[in-house]
Amino acid sequence: MGLNAIITRPYASLVRSLTLRGNWRESELEEHARIGRVTDSSMMLNIVVRAAIDKMKELESFSWELNTKMLETVYLGLAQQPKLTSLTIRFPSSRHPRPTIVIPPMPHLRRLEITDIDPLCYPDDISTLLWKSKKLQELNLHWSPRMREEQEPSVMVHDYFRKCISAKQPLRVKKIGLRNLYALHTEEFNLAFDQTIVEDVTILTNVKSDDCNFMNTFVDSTWPISPPHIIRIKSIRQDRFNRRHADFLGNFTGLERLYFVNATPNPNDMRSPKHLEYPAPTPPFVDHNHNNPGSAPAYTPDTTPSCSPGLQASIRDAYLNNIIINHAATLRHLLLPSYWPLSSNTIARIVHSSPQLEQLAFATEFSSMETLGLLLPFLRNLVAVRLLVPTGATSSPQTPRPPKASLGRLSSCPAEDVFASALSLADIVEADDDILIEKFSESLADPQVFSQLRFFGFGWKAFELLDYYTIPAVPPLERTVESQSQSPADLVGEEVNGCREPYQNGLSHKDDGTGASSILTPAPVCQTPPLGPAPRTSQTPSLLGKRRREHELNPGAPPKKGMSRENPIEVSEFNTCLPTTLTNGRVWRRRVRRVGWDVVKRYEIWGLDTQEL
Repeated sequence: MGLNAIITRPYASLVRSLTLRGNWRESELEEHARIGRVTDSSMMLNIVVRAAIDKMKELESFSWELNTKMLETVYLGLAQQPKLTSLTIRFPSSRHPRPTIVIPPMPHLRRLEITDIDPLCYPDDISTLLWKSKKLQELNLHWSPRMREEQEPSVMVHDYFRKCISAKQPLRVKKIGLRNLYALHTEEFNLAFDQTIVEDVTILTNVKSDDCNFMNTFVDSTWPISPPHIIRIKSIRQDRFNRRHADFLGNFTGLERLYFVNATPNPNDMRSPKHLEYPAPTPPFVDHNHNNPGSAPAYTPDTTPSCSPGLQASIRDAYLNNIIINHAATLRHLLLPSYWPLSSNTIARIVHSSPQLEQLAFATEFSSMETLGLLLPFLRNLVAVRLLVPTGATSSPQTPRPPKASLGRLSSCPAEDVFASALSLADIVEADDDILIEKFSESLADPQVFSQLRFFGFGWKAFELLDYYTIPAVPPLERTVESQSQSPADLVGEEVNGCREPYQNGLSHKDDGTGASSILTPAPVCQTPPLGPAPRTSQTPSLLGKRRREHELNPGAPPKKGMSRENPIEVSEFNTCLPTTLTNGRVWRRRVRRVGWDVVKRYEIWGLDTQEL
């Protein structure tokens, strides 16, 4: 009906984009294929589409996403469109014989996407189209996952670019995406692209989260990790990780956007069911000495080398080290996978070395939440942050389960029960939205610290931070022991019996189990001190340049009485991170609302966390 309206009525001149998507029924397909004929229904469909295209003089984008093959008559009609700049073609996925067509050149194309490529399903020849598309800026090629699943290296990459190679005219695309590529590398592939022009690279494999051996094949190992030319890649997006990819990141500098796509199914995805479990292949703690053989865990006979937690942890550390050393200074977007739960030290390294971050997504342990309130204020350009729930077991066999964190006394009894019984980050994500909104409204209310922050992701939930407002400050004798703003200065206090005590209202307050702290900074559990005097150890400099307090240098010294907020740390060091209390006895709060996928998808740490090119 839609194509009929375009052909018979004067609407064709208004069409700028046309997409054909769905399943087309072909009757007697096998009988027609046996005698070398196209079915009458498919022939009629292509004739109607060609008639509609001829009337669309302003057509700029065309997408064929039907399960039947596009015939030559449609290709010839598209080649005559002077304003066509974007083309998407879905090749057939059945092995019924079809006519193979050399796609004619379309010189005005700027974006080309070919999907469901299978050498055994009669794909069309795209070599001429690639050679003649001199204005092409974006190229996405998607192969069928069948070849990788069956370990069949039938894809010959040279065939797609053979005319560019023979003419010595490499493609000058800026953005390239490859999905489910399973092919041997040849030296001629380096001549197919001008690697000094490519700025955006996407490599996806569309595999399940529990398949550790997916990239460990002889075919994948033929691809080099050292680029033959100077490259200027600004963005990388991938969903599979191994040591070769990690070493590749260490061979150049200057990345601005790095996205590690979470494997499917992803419980942190806003569009996935909320009851998904959290399987994870890696242990929670980052060991930066991954080259130390003494730190590797002992393997059991049931543990394969490629899936062992020790090897996966070393690969993770290799990625993080190369990111911090080579790219952190220029990074603006960083999306880390949910099965890399980061320790406090690793989060501090990333924050300290990445001052330009605008969007950040990572997973952390529940015991490391205290660090977030200290570190996030140092990212002054941060617009969106996404806190992922670690997928799977968050404790290794040698590591005890994190203790229950006392997340604070809230105004309502249900909220108190939720935070008091929380054992993991996933427990807090499942809390009622009103409870989370109340905590975010208080924790992210400092306009001097979080003025740029607009969106906060929490597991599979997302919240938008709106305008600021003020409320009357509760008198010290009436208010509960609760911080007004989560900033580094608020969380610094005396240590009594090895436990840090937050300062409330300028005074030290001992934690008796009834105190409350923010979602971002749960109160740590006190440890019993040793009976003997604590030995004095050498003090390592702080990652963020903070001076040591006197009681840290001398653990045996008793805390000073009458300690005020300014005594434990110099105010000038965290002047912009102090809580903002107005002179008229009011404190800041911020309006927060729950938002859905349609709102956050324009931010890359959400929108690009998908298996689509």
